[in-house]
Amino acid sequence: MSEAVIGVDLGGTNVKAAVCSRDGKLIAKDSRPTDAENGRDAVLSRIEESIDAALAEAGFTRSDMLAVGMGVPGPMNWQTGVLFSPPNLPGWKDVPVADLMHERLGVPVFVDNDANVAAFGEFWGGAGRGVQSMVLLTLGTGVGGGIVVFGRLLRGIDGTAAEIGHLCVKRNGRQCNCGAKGCLEAYASVTGMLRTAVKGIEDGHETLLTTLCGGDLSKLTGKMISDAVAQGDGFAEWVMEQTGVWLGTGIGSLINLLNPEKVVLTGGMIAAGEVLFRPIRETALAQSFDVPGRRAEIVAAGLGADSGVIGAAGCALERLQTGGAPQAS
Repeated sequence: MSEAVIGVDLGGTNVKAAVCSRDGKLIAKDSRPTDAENGRDAVLSRIEESIDAALAEAGFTRSDMLAVGMGVPGPMNWQTGVLFSPPNLPGWKDVPVADLMHERLGVPVFVDNDANVAAFGEFWGGAGRGVQSMVLLTLGTGVGGGIVVFGRLLRGIDGTAAEIGHLCVKRNGRQCNCGAKGCLEAYASVTGMLRTAVKGIEDGHETLLTTLCGGDLSKLTGKMISDAVAQGDGFAEWVMEQTGVWLGTGIGSLINLLNPEKVVLTGGMIAAGEVLFRPIRETALAQSFDVPGRRAEIVAAGLGADSGVIGAAGCALERLQTGGAPQAS
């Protein structure tokens, strides 16, 4: 009987595959270079090899596969499984990934946005396990997100829902890479945090950060800010707190809009701990209605780097069970 659900996390640098059980437990996994520079077919072969390696590690064969879910970067159609033009996979344009992988593997293949599958992973087997609704924010170079409502991903009619980083938190605020102004991402991502730090240093604030970056502010990194906080640098702590306030402002609006049980934060920034989480929680509570604000628990992700592969497997199982139009076998 087919019991293994496969999750794949396709990135520009690495492809990861995992074998999961029906209840969200990770059984085995594999990771290897994507081989993107060698073209589409080479990448699809890498995915196939990674799946086979994870199956072998788990003691399974392809006959044990129930379905495959894939988290992919860039714009795509989650219903048809066509990946349009991912920035980290050069030469890919309108690639029917789901159909191509179905031809190779012989089981239903489902494709979803990588941030959405990370959110579903935390819902299915991580920090959101046991709740009915949650929001996930990914905090890195940008701010991504995913929303689960009563056990289903909120994808939107065009598949573009949950672009949390592009909530407007300040009218006519900082220019965002998306073309708009005042987006949450422009203030609350690592990039936004660095902009806050550089502005403060240019305004004359004294800080260890100047020494850590060798006087070249273009070389300033998020890790340098975290290191300076750990060394007791007051300005660096202020920068981190301001970033938390911006995040809390956006999260407060999400709480009022969606009334989630949990807000899960993931990404490298969460390593800062309470210096970031405290202003997030305080601001979110102040910016939201009392009942949903107190209900919504703001927590760190529980699955780490495995949220994508586990979530991809969970999305595949959920779509298979709810009639997600798998390819004909």
